[in-house]
Amino acid sequence: MARAVLGVRDHCGWAVLVGLGGEVAAPRVLLRERITLLDDPALPDQPYHAAAGLALGEAASLIARVEGSARAAARDALARAAGELTDRGHEPVGVALDLGAVGAGRMALPEDLGAVLGKHHFLHGAEGELYHEALVDGARSLGLAVGRYDFKVLGDTAAPVLGPGAADLVGSLRAQVGPPWTRDHKDAALAALLLLAAGPHGGALPTG
Repeated sequence: MARAVLGVRDHCGWAVLVGLGGEVAAPRVLLRERITLLDDPALPDQPYHAAAGLALGEAASLIARVEGSARAAARDALARAAGELTDRGHEPVGVALDLGAVGAGRMALPEDLGAVLGKHHFLHGAEGELYHEALVDGARSLGLAVGRYDFKVLGDTAAPVLGPGAADLVGSLRAQVGPPWTRDHKDAALAALLLLAAGPHGGALPTG
């Protein structure tokens, strides 16, 4: 069974997912969809912003509910995508995700929730991390390897691994599926291509 990798570009409450297979030099787009990262539409997709005006206990409760919803939705969406790849004769082996500002070291979040809620830039960082971690947990629960990349410098990361034409290669994939093929799709596909290149011939797939 041919290997396939899922690349995900996430936002608050939703994400773009691209599945790639084939050879690294000539990848095939197997899947392209927008997925929901909240399984309860009544919950706010920016929970830290919504919690900023609440008492601390209420804020923590709201954020916990959104975290649970995001984890369930991410797991279900990745499971559906992996199942679709399997049904098409491909073996899903990994998920490529964004590191985000926190994971990439551009932001350090305070441990104290009150301190997070008190600073606007912390709100954005915490919300991004909530969805990143939901996707990581979902992938690992399915036994899929996780590769995390700093999407802010994804092109620089890809160039020494995939060659200077990596961006053009990813852009050309639009011809396989037609529009939309936005920056989100390109980022998801490029991250997936990096993870696809990591194994088996490029070494073991990352797991963290």
